Amino acid sequence: MKWKTWSIAVLSVALLMLSACSNSGNGTADTGNGKETVELRFAWWGSEDRHTATLEAIKIFEEKNPGIKILPEYSGFDGYESKLQAQVAGNSAPDLFQSTGDINNRLGIDALLPLDDTLDKTGMNTAVMESVAMDGKTVGAYIGLATDAYLYDKTLLDSLGIEPPTPPYTWDDLAAKFKEVYDKSGGKVYGAVDSSVAFDVFKTFGVTALDAPEPFPNDAIAYTFTEDQIKSYYQYWADLRTLNAVAPPDLSATSDDSANSLIVKGKVAFVPIASSSFSRFQSQTKNTLDMVMMPQSATTQRTVLPGTSQLISISTTTKHPEEAAKFLNFFVHDTDAAKVLKTTRGVLPTEEQQEALLSTSDLSEGDKKNIALIQSINKLEGVTIAFPPNGPQVLNWKGLIEKVGQEIAFGKVSVDEGAKKLMNEVNTAFGGK
Repeated sequence: MKWKTWSIAVLSVALLMLSACSNSGNGTADTGNGKETVELRFAWWGSEDRHTATLEAIKIFEEKNPGIKILPEYSGFDGYESKLQAQVAGNSAPDLFQSTGDINNRLGIDALLPLDDTLDKTGMNTAVMESVAMDGKTVGAYIGLATDAYLYDKTLLDSLGIEPPTPPYTWDDLAAKFKEVYDKSGGKVYGAVDSSVAFDVFKTFGVTALDAPEPFPNDAIAYTFTEDQIKSYYQYWADLRTLNAVAPPDLSATSDDSANSLIVKGKVAFVPIASSSFSRFQSQTKNTLDMVMMPQSATTQRTVLPGTSQLISISTTTKHPEEAAKFLNFFVHDTDAAKVLKTTRGVLPTEEQQEALLSTSDLSEGDKKNIALIQSINKLEGVTIAFPPNGPQVLNWKGLIEKVGQEIAFGKVSVDEGAKKLMNEVNTAFGGK
């Protein structure tokens, strides 16, 4: 009789465990009061600051939505995408995950839940949303805005009696400013680093200096820029080197985003940066730094609009699309979330969130400058730059544009030869002529 009682107890425990496992597989859990709590897995990568801020935002969401629990899965960036791809292939993807346009392109549209009917796009930038759409469908919500800018040493310019550029200004205006720095410093300081090797700067140059038609510099499947356009870019910097308006190639090659930056060393007055990195540069010098948006078109005043640094997407395998969409909308609109997320993923997606963050007292001057810059650019006419096409990333950092740009700068090939060589290699890499 005792054996029978014991076996029934064991069987009861086993059934309870089986039920719990089943509920876990469906993303639900018994709360103990007869109601089930929906569980959603959310994966992201980032720094410890980002992890801490995201966990605080999740806590706020759960307090406002007691029937939903978020199960965090966070890590560094290394290995993040390969793990996500394996999960998608094995039908075990998180309900929600942080991504980029590149990552989503590689995952494929079949892995991403369409959001056109569930995402609240109020206050979100239409151009940015379109830039990360796939096949015309919304498959992710941008959660951070980023832009390029020209950082300048205000203390140095003041000492030389030079006014910084004031928008709207052009690439010719910028070249004149570079030359003025060199002349008024008696050749002790160059105007800027030589950016002939920077593909990100070329993108802006094509839109604003060359008035390149869209899509530029690529569409979804191939690069669209021409040999004449890259030649014009290389020539712009070659002319500035001739005038000593930019640092020579051997010196420019030593500049980076750390204490080795030529602006930190006082060797140049201007460097192009991602605006979000302002505080890092400022922390490395006693001089007062500031930044200004990139040049605009001389004919149309068109500019390059801020792009997105990260997205959140929902997996097509989620069993709770409604609850997942609720969390996604919270992430991009909730003002309480804004105050804890701050700028850990770039500038917050909506102006409502941005203003909520600006109202806090512990925001750094760098963050304030970054938000103000992006808000000012968003008021202008412009275009967004599409993510690069799938295939060999031959042009990005340490890519062909740097390799060929340095060959031109060091006099190994002419501007004409360099432009032709780059286009030949790009076309070969993408199966062209």
